[in-house]
Amino acid sequence: MPQFDMRVVPESAVAGMDVIEHTKGAPVKEGDSNETYRCGACKTKLFVNVSHHDAHGLIVKCGKCGKINVDPHH
Repeated sequence: MPQFDMRVVPESAVAGMDVIEHTKGAPVKEGDSNETYRCGACKTKLFVNVSHHDAHGLIVKCGKCGKINVDPHH
């Protein structure tokens, strides 16, 4: 199953946008597909077994390291 590192961006880049708050210890979303998306900084799994469209366009603040993540280009 492919794993992708999300892109880390500064908080100022997403000011005023909807940011999902990830809870440390559990993924934001788990599905039945085949892609896993990890925090671009600490490699925590944010989305597990999802399809690309499940993570596309979402902004997530990692609950472990606090970095802001956006979907990767792939």
